[in-house]
Amino acid sequence: MKLFLDIGNTAMKWRAYLDSDAGAVRREGGRAHQRDWERLARELAIQCQQPVTVLEVASVAGRESDAVLARALSAELGCTPRFYYSPARDCGVSNAYAEPARLGVDRWLAVVEAWHRDGASIIIDCGSALTVDAVTARGEHLGGYIVPGLGMLRDSLSRGTAQVRVTDSVGVSLAPGRSTSEGVENGVLRMSVAFIADVVVELRQVLHDTCSVYLTGGDARVLQPLLPFPVPCDPDLVLDGLERVTGNL
Repeated sequence: MKLFLDIGNTAMKWRAYLDSDAGAVRREGGRAHQRDWERLARELAIQCQQPVTVLEVASVAGRESDAVLARALSAELGCTPRFYYSPARDCGVSNAYAEPARLGVDRWLAVVEAWHRDGASIIIDCGSALTVDAVTARGEHLGGYIVPGLGMLRDSLSRGTAQVRVTDSVGVSLAPGRSTSEGVENGVLRMSVAFIADVVVELRQVLHDTCSVYLTGGDARVLQPLLPFPVPCDPDLVLDGLERVTGNL
């Protein structure tokens, strides 16, 4: 079977293709990982009902963590993982970074996949960090932006103030908050929505005003209905990109 892993800063997603008489059967899942690589490898081994023959990994955990993860995966799955890192160019797309490998592989894979689907695109990843990247119709990655994600913004207030805490569960809204919890939640959402809207408007002037916009990442579903323009939510953009660059799509 083939197994694909997307290892983020706080969560992971996996996709497996099991061989059957009717052809390959796709299964997938994911969870927070807490950087407990041995436990993660054991859980993946339980999910795998067949020997793993192909193991492709996209990870932003850092090279030291990747080495630990590789040993754990090899021990539990009996297959040596192949880690993919952002190159200068691949699948028709060129990397804007002077040091290509420093571009988060999740961002790179999402850019590659979006370009192959629609050409010029804007990709918004709402994960631990909120990132926005752009790629032209010619496959030129223009670079991007990185700001704190929703969780980081909340945590920064908790760490930097004595009285500002989220203590109550509140709804999703951009209205002024009528409690400290609402003020934090609504303010964090409004900051993120305003940032995304401003960047998309500006990038569409550089690309074209009808270029595709993709939304992915763990908080994508929270932000999607609050944006002032329609945008599809694609939670599997990175895994699709990983399949594409490794020649499996």
